[in-house]
Amino acid sequence: MTTPANSKPAAGNVTDEKVSSKNRLLKEPLALSASAIAIAFSLFQLYVLGIHPISPWYFRAIHLSFVLALVFLLRPARKSSPWRRCSIPDALSVLLGISLSAYIISQGVELADRIGVEPTGWDLFFGVVAIFLVLEAARRYLGKALPGITLIFLLYAYFGYLIPGDFGLPQYSFQKIVSYLFSTMGIYGVAISASAKYVFLFILFGTFMLEAGVGKVFIDLAASLAGRFRGGPAKVAVLSSALFGSVSGSASSNVVTTGTFTIPLMKSMGYRPHFAGAVETTASIGGLFMPPIMGAGAFIMAEILGVEYMSIVKAAIIPACLYFISLLFLVDLESVRLKLSGIDRTRRPRLSGVLKNRGYLLLPMLLLIYMLVIAKVSPVRAGIWGIIGCYFIALFRRETRFSMKRLLQTLDRGARGVLTVTCATACAGIIVGVVSMTGFGISFSVLLTNISGQSVFLSLVLVMIACIVLGIELPITATYITAASICGPALVNLGIDRIPAHLFIFFFSAVSGMTPPVCVTAYAAAGLAEADPIRVGFTSMRLGALIYVVPYMFIYGPQLLLRGRTGEIVTAVMTAVIGILCFSTGIYGWFLKKIGIPERLMLVASGVLFIKVGMATNILGMVLLALVGIMTFFRHRRSAEQPQEMI
Repeated sequence: MTTPANSKPAAGNVTDEKVSSKNRLLKEPLALSASAIAIAFSLFQLYVLGIHPISPWYFRAIHLSFVLALVFLLRPARKSSPWRRCSIPDALSVLLGISLSAYIISQGVELADRIGVEPTGWDLFFGVVAIFLVLEAARRYLGKALPGITLIFLLYAYFGYLIPGDFGLPQYSFQKIVSYLFSTMGIYGVAISASAKYVFLFILFGTFMLEAGVGKVFIDLAASLAGRFRGGPAKVAVLSSALFGSVSGSASSNVVTTGTFTIPLMKSMGYRPHFAGAVETTASIGGLFMPPIMGAGAFIMAEILGVEYMSIVKAAIIPACLYFISLLFLVDLESVRLKLSGIDRTRRPRLSGVLKNRGYLLLPMLLLIYMLVIAKVSPVRAGIWGIIGCYFIALFRRETRFSMKRLLQTLDRGARGVLTVTCATACAGIIVGVVSMTGFGISFSVLLTNISGQSVFLSLVLVMIACIVLGIELPITATYITAASICGPALVNLGIDRIPAHLFIFFFSAVSGMTPPVCVTAYAAAGLAEADPIRVGFTSMRLGALIYVVPYMFIYGPQLLLRGRTGEIVTAVMTAVIGILCFSTGIYGWFLKKIGIPERLMLVASGVLFIKVGMATNILGMVLLALVGIMTFFRHRRSAEQPQEMI
């Protein structure tokens, strides 16, 4: 399989490809102004993170001001708003967004000292402006869901004293609420810190990688490795999406970037359109929790928990690998059922050719992994060196080289790619601030305990539902931060360690993209596959069913998170692999031949028992698997004897 030499992803799709289609088509002077702001934004981020650090509050404030300025320049308020120019209210919003950071810097330490105690009139004015602009920016880029939830929390903070029972609050004044949220405890807190420090940097790194042509290298590399096997195109989609998704941070942009090549190829080899779309959907979502980068999720989680980055990566590696093993196995079963072969040799790139001609483009990724995993430098320093490495590695060939114009375009696109995430994290910061100020997390823990009757399993089910519902219209970053602030303390209070609890929330924050009825990622894949989105969504759930099980298993079996003695970990991983094969077979309904409902249910149960860490469950799983084998053997034997009896 070869990819067109001149193909490249659409501009700005590193985070959310839907964004660019709704942006203004500004006339030349304003378009140049927007690009200049975006380029200055990228350069400012690189300067502060790589050369001259400044106060964290100032850094976050300027970061948000850049984002607000770009949002109100690029995104109209409604369909009837001007599309070729910036309206007067939007121009005013741009100026107000810039004034927020100017005011914070001018007030300095004095502003921090009077937060929630004696705010001045100007503190309240700029606090109200900040809250309003953040809500409006999030509405424009994310829709009404997240601003609506945030507004509910704001109303709860102000009117909560009227609520009886555990959720009742003391009466907080308007001044206290506004000044508290206009601080590092609210809008400028840990959520936007993650956006400013990590998300921006790795989105920019992903943009540089894409512009250098690494997306095509991932696809051709996967094709050369897996294309020869039966059902090769689908396995290429799984591997390339796992590689690209970990860097991109967006399942939808992953679908658009890799699916543009893999989905048509899968269809041409005999896969049904909805199945081809589902393979790309599930693989792209899996990339979000695939180490080492996890779409910047590992860094965000480490920031929230205050732990080392590598502790998150080590914990996530086994669950992520189990997910992709299951996906590859299900793809293989489908290829057996359809009697498909691999990609023809004439259409398949040679591994040696890919590595010889374009393998050097993988060096920045390898450099990043080396610095994170072996050298153990900070993620910020590793990301900056990755970007620098990408720039210099691209100089090796004329077609990948960054001219000045192309370099500026890449800085522009990288800055625009972060707008969705920063709008979401700023809005989530308001929610986190309200939760912190009111103690809502404790109240929610009490409610969860009362509903579940202190049952850990039932509590996990409720948290899973909450994460999936929150993730219907939110990016994974905003979903995770919001759910972690509300549900994280509840799970910890039930006795679950912090890292497993937050990984559980993170995994389920990702799966809403393939969970009907909304399933945004499935819709993106369905468009490329020319298939029914809902059918793609349900097929994706079937292919990715393991992701609805594994998070429960690592909560009850920490060995799957590489916790425990070496022998226990090895045993847990080996039985888990057997379990996912059984589970996947039961979900798919194919064991040598098509199997009935009883056998499928027994295989699913056997798989869950194998994945669950423990000798007793392993024995039960083995018994069920043996019963399925016996039942299948005698059923096939009877069916083989029937024609002979008839003769």
